[in-house]
Amino acid sequence: MSIELTSKEELERVLSSDEPVVIEYYDPDEEGSKVFSEVVKELGKVADSRLIFCRINVKEHSALAEGIGETPALRVFYKGNVIFEQRGCFGDPKLDLMVLRRGIRAVFESIRLSLKI
Repeated sequence: MSIELTSKEELERVLSSDEPVVIEYYDPDEEGSKVFSEVVKELGKVADSRLIFCRINVKEHSALAEGIGETPALRVFYKGNVIFEQRGCFGDPKLDLMVLRRGIRAVFESIRLSLKI
């Protein structure tokens, strides 16, 4: 389940967590964002329960999407820092899921973070 972030305070609170935070940036009117949201939901089903999944609607809360030029996009934060970022999607849910899992897993391994993704 994803937490919908709607304020700077909520974003700051979740980023202050000691656990990794996955934030999906989406535009509800964009077809690519709709497809990518399903991919992120699938990722959440297989990921370690310690991962925190959040979403930001960039149309309604653009101030929370600093540096995000296109949607869909996804960032993984650890201890307040971006450790992984992907912008756009391939449009193939299976390929998108595979790329996300491999990319995030490689970053977790590089910082010796042992979490299932």
